[in-house]
Amino acid sequence: MATRTRRYRLLCDLYPPSMSTEPDKYMAETPAFPNCVAWGDTPEEAVAILESVVAATIQTYAERGYALPPGVAPMEAETGRSSQSRVLEVSV
Repeated sequence: MATRTRRYRLLCDLYPPSMSTEPDKYMAETPAFPNCVAWGDTPEEAVAILESVVAATIQTYAERGYALPPGVAPMEAETGRSSQSRVLEVSV
């Protein structure tokens, strides 16, 4: 039986290196899954790692029959954040 691939769009926040995140790494996270965080040497690497983490998280939710958080649907970027917001797209 073939599994259907689904695409999800999530807000992704990207933080530059800092003492509050990591002094030499970029940090990417998504508010939809507060504990999904990734670090990388470049912004692109941090986002690519986060995409993998989020895809694995969504897959785990599906395997266990958990409902996905409401923020997994397309969402508007919030203003007043100290990060650079992007849209993260993952396929599961």
